[in-house]
Amino acid sequence: MAKKFEIQGRILENRYISGKTWLLRVEVPEEVIKNTKPASFAMIKPTPNNYFDPLLRRAFAIADIENKSILLFYDIHGKGTSFLTSRKENEEISILAPLGNNFFPENYDNYIIVGGGIGFAGLSLLMKELRKKGKNFISLYGARTKEELSMMEWINKNSFDVKYYTDDGSFGKKGFVTQDLKEIAEGMENVAFAVCGPTPMMKAVSKIAKELNIPCYLSLESRMACGIGICIGCVIKDKENDTYIRVCYEGPVFEANKIELL
Repeated sequence: MAKKFEIQGRILENRYISGKTWLLRVEVPEEVIKNTKPASFAMIKPTPNNYFDPLLRRAFAIADIENKSILLFYDIHGKGTSFLTSRKENEEISILAPLGNNFFPENYDNYIIVGGGIGFAGLSLLMKELRKKGKNFISLYGARTKEELSMMEWINKNSFDVKYYTDDGSFGKKGFVTQDLKEIAEGMENVAFAVCGPTPMMKAVSKIAKELNIPCYLSLESRMACGIGICIGCVIKDKENDTYIRVCYEGPVFEANKIELL
């Protein structure tokens, strides 16, 4: 179980990327960096410490680690994330991180990374770790439009080879990110899927994985109130044990065949 820290980070960068996505880079203590693993996430207080509307923190995947900072991508959905866009460079921001207790396994020879929309930010740190360890992987990234492929800048900066898909054909191949998945996976040995994105996409990937008898690991995105397993607000069905488990505490990564996606 990773150590968790409640800290005051310093904002180094907070800027618009594309679509409805912003990039937030925060300087954090070395202890946070050392304990962050692929699929770790952070709970961010969008407002200054003396503001309490909205009251609760927001959960974001830790997309990357650079020197003494963590990188997060966030979409504007409501009051909290809208306020977060107003936070300025050098301001302090309250963070609880790194969070999560179950992460992507790294014991396979080959990986197929499948990300949809902002969900790709839940896979990017895994890509860096796999490259560092000399693992083979193929990355697929899909969204409705080119504007929603908001991590293209990060991908290009880090020189990753990624196959792009857009529903409207505005960039990459037209169609769903899953359309070539079966063909890509067939014939690969000791391979696993690593997935993060919209629920319909994850269901589609899980179905293909089951057909091909390939392990499939899902990094789940969920609305969270606490991020540490107390509020029971982010539960999903555990099919194996016929009970409910918490995304924030027992996850965020689960084997697809062991849970029920709603």
